[in-house]
Amino acid sequence: MKYEIVEIKEKTLVGLKARIKEEKTAHDTIWNLWKDLYSEKGVKNVKDRKNGNLMGVYYNYSNENGFEYDCLTGCEVKDTIDKIPEKMVKIQIPEGKYAKFVITGNPEKAVGEFWNKFWKELSEDFSGNRRYTYDFEEYITKDNYEISGESYENMEIHIYISIK
Repeated sequence: MKYEIVEIKEKTLVGLKARIKEEKTAHDTIWNLWKDLYSEKGVKNVKDRKNGNLMGVYYNYSNENGFEYDCLTGCEVKDTIDKIPEKMVKIQIPEGKYAKFVITGNPEKAVGEFWNKFWKELSEDFSGNRRYTYDFEEYITKDNYEISGESYENMEIHIYISIK
């Protein structure tokens, strides 16, 4: 798996959040966050978006093996946002160093396959270097705000893992 080391600037996001406490229910909880994000009370109501991309963020890890953490599904917004939709929260991803992976495909399959491969092949390489602060996925939508059809099946997804 190829990756590059990048420095990112702070990002402000707004989205829906849940605490993941058990590995066996994580998939369903995260899936429901995405489903709710697309509902009538979801991402369509977020003003001051920076672009059409969507993001999944993993943060507030309770231990270094990552079994308990917060997950947010949302979008990047301008720092000056003043109105946050009901049931949503605002977070900041801190500036810092990240390992950036780029994958393509149907996100329902490609992202899960990435994380399975990461844990099997690369987690040891990163074990002493991971920060367990903010890891995130950015779903590139080419500013059309829609994820469907051909663009869904061949979506470009950037995955960032915080490192020291």
